Amino acid sequence: MAEEPNPAPTSTPAATLVTVTKTATTTSRPALPTALLDAARRIADTHRAEHGTPITAAHLGTRMGVALPVATAALAQL
Repeated sequence: MAEEPNPAPTSTPAATLVTVTKTATTTSRPALPTALLDAARRIADTHRAEHGTPITAAHLGTRMGVALPVATAALAQL
């Protein structure tokens, strides 16, 4: 039995260089209202004074009646 020759190499497309730049819109936190941040700061300060530990995002969200991502964003901005 005769050996079949190797198939011709297929051409591969040239690699394309893509430059990714981070802009302010992709790296910034969501803008939260000043009143919400003020309330979060007051609650966080009161919690630290009463318990001696920082408040968690889950507890802050419960105290403020907001979703966890909002409470997390608020804590990150304090």
